[in-house]
Amino acid sequence: MAERIKAAIKSPEILELVNICVINALGFKSKISSKTVDDAIDGIISFVHAEIDSSSLSGDDKEKEKNSYKQFAKSLGKILKENLRAAQQLI
Repeated sequence: MAERIKAAIKSPEILELVNICVINALGFKSKISSKTVDDAIDGIISFVHAEIDSSSLSGDDKEKEKNSYKQFAKSLGKILKENLRAAQQLI
């Protein structure tokens, strides 16, 4: 699992989003585009969906999990963009 997470983080959009989060946690500010945030969220969703697909859940349960996670991730992305916009970090 750790290797798969490392591979997902190598995606340029996900890596940039992680970098912005780390930079913010250190008390600095950096800018990121709205499209990059959207692409990073979509990349994370794709990664999680692949993990769900490889699980031992039944087909119906897999679809429920995927839909639930997608809604959660999209909501999280929206909140993240709102916070970045409020901090004047979203371009």
